[in-house]
This record gives sequence, structure tokens and C-alpha cells, in this order.
Amino acid sequence: MTPDPKPGTPYAMTDPLFPVHPPVPVAGCVSCESLAARREAARTALDHSARTDANVLLRLHLRQEHRT
Repeated sequence: MTPDPKPGTPYAMTDPLFPVHPPVPVAGCVSCESLAARREAARTALDHSARTDANVLLRLHLRQEHRT
């Protein structure tokens, strides 16, 4: 268990439950490409909630369909 940071000091989240990098769609997979397009549309619209939803759905799809 990591200690709490000192008050006022910035720190990076490295918790595996909160991945830092967005999921990467599998080339040629229609579902992956659809979810990536949804994520891009949300990013363009500055809809952070929808972008997060698309990332969660893409991660779930990758885990279930591609075992990654």
C-alpha cells in the first residue's frame, strides 16, 4: 500500500483500476472501430462523460472479444 502524498504535492495516479492510456482498437474489428468513432465524436464535442463511456465500453469489448 502506498502512503498518502503530502498535502499540496501533485502525484500521478498509477492505480490499475484507473488506466492512464486510452484503449487501442483492434484493426479490422467493426465493433472496435465503431467505439473508437464514438470516442472521437465525444472528444470533438468536448463531452468528457461520453468519451469515458466509450473508453469503458471499448475496454470491455477488448477483454471479452479479443482477450486483451
